[in-house]
Amino acid sequence: MALQTAADSDRNAQRSWDGLEDPRFECELSGQQAAELAEAMRADPAACREAEQWVSGTFDGDHYTDVTLALHQLHHTDPSDLIDSPLLAQLYALAAVQAAALDEQLLEAATQQVAA
Repeated sequence: MALQTAADSDRNAQRSWDGLEDPRFECELSGQQAAELAEAMRADPAACREAEQWVSGTFDGDHYTDVTLALHQLHHTDPSDLIDSPLLAQLYALAAVQAAALDEQLLEAATQQVAA
């Protein structure tokens, strides 16, 4: 048996690790793939409809009332009066809540697809 130097021993140990994949890397890669897929799903009307079906009914009644009233007010507002209006700010705030819920559902669906 030949004697090994410390450098040879270190090199052999590194070679044994080189063949193994770090599970953290695989998890990170899966998360990245899911995020990219969720981004693509945002452009897919069918995926968005499915996500909306999962989200539908999960908000409290006040949220749905606010959406309905804002849409009613929008219908009775001249488009030229929307710029810098409180209504436009309210619509964007309501849209942000809806979008966050849909994005979360799309990411969940994408994560399941990547894992499958």
